[in-house]
Amino acid sequence: MHFGNGGAYTREAESMMYIAEIIDHFDLVAIQEVNENLAALETLFRDHLGSGWDYIVTDTTEGSKGNSERLAFAFRKSKVWFRREAGEIVLPTGQKIVEPGRASDAGDAAVGRDDDHADGVQFARTPFSVAFQSGWFKFKLCTVHIFYGNASETSPEMAHRREEIRRIADFLAARQSKEQKVQGKAANFVLLGDFNIVSPEHHTMQALEGAGFVIPEAIKNAPTSLSGKHHYDQIAFRLADDRFSLLRSGVFSMFDVIYRNEDSDHYLDHVWGTVFDRNSDGNLRTRDQKENYYRRYYRKHQMSDHKLLWCEIQTDFSKDYLNAVLAGG
Repeated sequence: MHFGNGGAYTREAESMMYIAEIIDHFDLVAIQEVNENLAALETLFRDHLGSGWDYIVTDTTEGSKGNSERLAFAFRKSKVWFRREAGEIVLPTGQKIVEPGRASDAGDAAVGRDDDHADGVQFARTPFSVAFQSGWFKFKLCTVHIFYGNASETSPEMAHRREEIRRIADFLAARQSKEQKVQGKAANFVLLGDFNIVSPEHHTMQALEGAGFVIPEAIKNAPTSLSGKHHYDQIAFRLADDRFSLLRSGVFSMFDVIYRNEDSDHYLDHVWGTVFDRNSDGNLRTRDQKENYYRRYYRKHQMSDHKLLWCEIQTDFSKDYLNAVLAGG
């Protein structure tokens, strides 16, 4: 969502209030594409969400692929507790991602291989994992923004995209299995974010589900791109706690209620004045071009270029606890 100094635009106060209103309907929110300048994020919490909320944010990811992005979690302090464990995931040697044109870890021949990078590379944008608790439910929440690149089905970049998904899913699946032996029902992992998954049937989705992560059907089958064509974003679960219950889930299409198509005349004629009049080259836009700019660019820059995923989970396990006590457990 380019939250901060990215994308060469600034969010209006109206949009900041809409974003705060959406966040305030939930208790724990993952925010993608937070930029280097944190002033906008700080304003969101200080002026709109208030002292009942807090957030955790990563450092910026270096390199051209990282785009100086951060990942963040916002949480309502009365409902969600930070369990004082957080980290950015770095793959160990032997599990790194093979870049397009390099050898795979299965021993395939490399093209233009640099021996200094024979073991592969890290994620373009480092995944962020944080331990939380809500009610009786303990879990680790990991957010990602997976590499995109060339969207052609046969491109090396598409292979790289799938490999990033597979690596993070396999890494967390192994970690969850290991922690379950020690922590029992507390070893619950939720993996979410922008995976740049093409469709439920696509090999990018198979890379996520192949590691044993389960995606709610209401999320898996609903596209999150504004075009309605792609299923980029997902929320996936790999759980140890048999008391867990998913109550509801879905996709929120914000432009059905704010910055609607039918609102374009209002913004073009009465709100922002001449902001739509000229394009980036300084040439005057026609009325149709202004409408197109509002629908395709302005409103997604003000809010987000993806629809929003959400889910509601059961975190009160007191009934199970009391039944165990009565049963002498």
